[in-house]
Amino acid sequence: MAALGFSFIVLPCLAIVSFTCFAACRAQRHGIFKALAHVFLSAGLVCGLTPVGMVIRAATL
Repeated sequence: MAALGFSFIVLPCLAIVSFTCFAACRAQRHGIFKALAHVFLSAGLVCGLTPVGMVIRAATL
């Protein structure tokens, strides 16, 4: 049950935080922030899509 709670509660929250950091880094002018924005975008997509992938995987079993 703890794994389900982590996957369906914590990961979407981390995705929201990552997308917020992505937007903040993207708004900066320095080049390193632009590169860091891509890291936050990737992390947000992984955290946001993991629960979706789990539901799809469970539906195909």
